[in-house]
Amino acid sequence: MKLQDRIDLLVRLGEYILSGNDEWLQAKEKAGLENGWFIPEFVDKAIRNIASLFLQKDILEKWATDYPLLPGRLSKTVGIVMAGNIPLVGFHDFLSVFISGHKALIKTSSKDNVLVRHLAEKLAEWNSEINELIQFSEMLKGCDAYIATGSNNSSRYFEHYFGKYPNIIRRNRTSVSIISGNETKEELELLADDVFLYFGLGCRNVTKILVPAGYDFIPMLAA
Repeated sequence: MKLQDRIDLLVRLGEYILSGNDEWLQAKEKAGLENGWFIPEFVDKAIRNIASLFLQKDILEKWATDYPLLPGRLSKTVGIVMAGNIPLVGFHDFLSVFISGHKALIKTSSKDNVLVRHLAEKLAEWNSEINELIQFSEMLKGCDAYIATGSNNSSRYFEHYFGKYPNIIRRNRTSVSIISGNETKEELELLADDVFLYFGLGCRNVTKILVPAGYDFIPMLAA
């Protein structure tokens, strides 16, 4: 499959996930039933960001031009162990493998098993070659490289099994906010989003706030 073919499919996927297609609505509902943290508001937030920031033709084409060797590379198989803390959190890993022309062998999280599988099935419906490029498995054996996201504990297992291959292994992450005391009401409200979006389960969610001595917390609490 040529690079432009992959880009065109991804653009179509972006249009699909913003649509009111009945199959997609049912997939989102099923994802919410299987994981109570995936409330519609947060699922839609993740989907809108993926569609607007990843799956636009100009963005994808610009991204691909930064890697001029992509179309001519020998295809490898990349194993992806996806997390499930927020909706479609593993999508960018899949996107990176797919746009580069490699094959993705995916182990989904039990907490986010519905959405990514549905999107892969939809891509295969539009182009049958996808069945060779995107596959799912509980055991990721025989891959040329690995991308794995998990906890500090699970990362030790990833290191043991995948360490001898090219890999990206992610551990626990949290984010910190540094407050000067001069923030506006609007900035504090945005900080509230950073804390509470996705119920605080994302690695980019702020979990620690550093403030000056004697800081007045009342405006922050109000926000």
